[in-house]
Amino acid sequence: MHACKSISLINSSNSYNITFDYLSKPRDDTPSENDINSIVNCIRLNYKIDNIPYIVEYDNIEYEIIKSTTTSTSTSTSIATSTLITSTLITYKLLLKKFNYKLKMLPPNTDCEITVFFKKEIDNPSLIISK
Repeated sequence: MHACKSISLINSSNSYNITFDYLSKPRDDTPSENDINSIVNCIRLNYKIDNIPYIVEYDNIEYEIIKSTTTSTSTSTSIATSTLITSTLITYKLLLKKFNYKLKMLPPNTDCEITVFFKKEIDNPSLIISK
């Protein structure tokens, strides 16, 4: 399992989202590579209040697809036949609505750690903080 960790001071007026890129290659044995549950296992929130640690896990992932770019390459296996492989680079935005609701109830400037556990290798994971 691949993990992405972001440590941040939580400000109750902020909202948090996580974006990442995933290169999807079609496979015969997988029904849908774009299914978020085949990529993300769960998101975990760790925080402390009065020196007591708390952990919240979230596995019902809500997401948006920000952009999708398809690339095609042709691979020749012999002189008579060739195989066309199409890959799609998808940028996902994980919507942390339940986490954001929980974070807004915490005291301002609470030390917090958000960890995303991915089932697959991903590119450019980043935490987006917006007001």
